Amino acid sequence: MFYDTKLEILDVTHFKPVLSVMADVQPYRKSFSFEDGYTLETTYRAFCPLESLWQSNRYVQIGKDVFIILDMKEWSNYVELYLYCCKPDFAMEVEE
Repeated sequence: MFYDTKLEILDVTHFKPVLSVMADVQPYRKSFSFEDGYTLETTYRAFCPLESLWQSNRYVQIGKDVFIILDMKEWSNYVELYLYCCKPDFAMEVEE
């Protein structure tokens, strides 16, 4: 694996990076269908070193794109993440 892409784990309340890890990010297509008729297509999968923060944080950022982790498979020394790209304005905060 080539850990050549910076992946930032985001805090779910403020969408600010809490940890950066290097990942092997690959284009990937997989559909997740839900009983209410929604189908989501993952566009990437990422292979990363095991991190304890995956359990509580379900969003990551690669460059300017924010992804939600739809599925996660833990292997012996790495974790495989299936990523769905959110809308471009998904994590924008309105400042008052």
